[in-house]
Amino acid sequence: MIALIDYGMGNLGSVEKALQYVGCTTVITSSPQQLAEASGIVLPGVGAFAGIA
Repeated sequence: MIALIDYGMGNLGSVEKALQYVGCTTVITSSPQQLAEASGIVLPGVGAFAGIA
């Protein structure tokens, strides 16, 4: 399962559809437990986040 981080911004629906198109099972979440259980995590967005390299 691939977790899409729901941080209140970004086009989560489009990212989710793209991942499902290539065969991924996805969940949109902000739950730390679901993020820990995911086999991969996607932080969708455009640009950069301060403090993240």
